[in-house]
Amino acid sequence: MTLLKIIKYFALAAAAAAALAVCYGYWYVQDRIVPFPEGQQELVLKVHKGDTTRIIVREMQSEGLDVHPDISALAFKLLDADKNIHVGRYLIPKGWTLNEIIAHLKSGKVIMSKITFIEGTETKKIVDKVNSDTNLEQNSEPITMENVMKVVGAPENTHPEGQFAPDTFVFAAGSSANSILKQSYNEQQKRLKKVWNSRDPSIAVKNPYELLILASIIEKETGHPEDRNLVASVFNNRLKKNMLLQTDPTVIYGTKDYQGKILRSHLAADHPYNTYIHPGLPPTPIANPSLASLEAAAHPADTKYLYFVAKGEGKSYFSQTLREHNAAVQKYLRSKGK
Repeated sequence: MTLLKIIKYFALAAAAAAALAVCYGYWYVQDRIVPFPEGQQELVLKVHKGDTTRIIVREMQSEGLDVHPDISALAFKLLDADKNIHVGRYLIPKGWTLNEIIAHLKSGKVIMSKITFIEGTETKKIVDKVNSDTNLEQNSEPITMENVMKVVGAPENTHPEGQFAPDTFVFAAGSSANSILKQSYNEQQKRLKKVWNSRDPSIAVKNPYELLILASIIEKETGHPEDRNLVASVFNNRLKKNMLLQTDPTVIYGTKDYQGKILRSHLAADHPYNTYIHPGLPPTPIANPSLASLEAAAHPADTKYLYFVAKGEGKSYFSQTLREHNAAVQKYLRSKGK
C-alpha cells in the first residue's frame, strides 16, 4: 500500500468517525430521552449566581440525571445557552431530551414562589419566616434581629421593628433571603416617605419615625378597617393634650414571656413601652404597620374622641369623656364578664 493510499484511508476513517460522532452527538442532544432517577416523575434543578455550564451539568448529575459532562457542556455552548441561564430553580419533567432541558433553562421560566408578611407582624417573626422558607437561598449564617438591619443596608443603629412593609412578595424560587428582606425594607421606607410628605400638618407627631411608631400602635389596636382613622384620632388627640396613651399593645410588646392575657401587674410594670406609666410614644414601633395604618396616622379623623373600647366583632365604641367611656366599658366588657 502506497503512502498516498494510507493517508486517504486514515482520512476517510477520520471523516467517518467524525460523521459518526456528529450523528451520535445530534441523537444524544436532540432525540435521546434523558434517564431519570427511578420512581421520579419530575425534579427541581437549582442554578446559582455565578454557575458555569460545567457546574450546572454537575448539578444535573447530582440530581440523578444521566448526562455526559462533556457532551452536555458542549451542547450548552452550541445552543447559545452557556451565558444566558437565569438564576433560580427549574422544574424538569421526566421524558425531556437534553435539548428540551437546555431550552427550558435558557427560557428563564423559573419556579415562582411567594411569601406573605401579615400587617402588624413583629420583625422577629418576619425574620424567622424568611429563615425557614425552603424556597429561599439561605445565608451561611441565619439572619437575626442583631444583623438584619445590616443585611438590608439600613443606617447604623436603626431599630428593626416597624421597618418592613407587610405585603405579599413574589419571587423566583432560589432567590436569596436577603433580597426579600431588602425588598420589604425598601418598600416600607418608600411608603413612609410618601405618607409623611402628604401628612396633615396639624398632627401631633413631629417626624417620620414618630409617625411609624404611632402607625404600629394603630395597627395593633384596629380590629375593623372602618375604625382605623378613628383610633388614630384618639391617639392624636391624647398626644396633643399630653395624656397617657394607655394602650395595651405597647405594654404587651415590652413584656417578656407574655402568656396571652394582660394582668394588672403588667400595667404597673415600669418599662419604656408601658404607656400607662410613661407619657408620649414608646421608644420604637411595636410591629410592622400596613400602608393603611401609616395613612391613618398621617390623616386621623377630625374628632374629639379620647377613649375607645372593643364592642365585639372587631369594632370599637368611641367616647369624648371618661364618664361616657366608663359606661361603655360597663356595657361592652364588664357585662360580658371580661
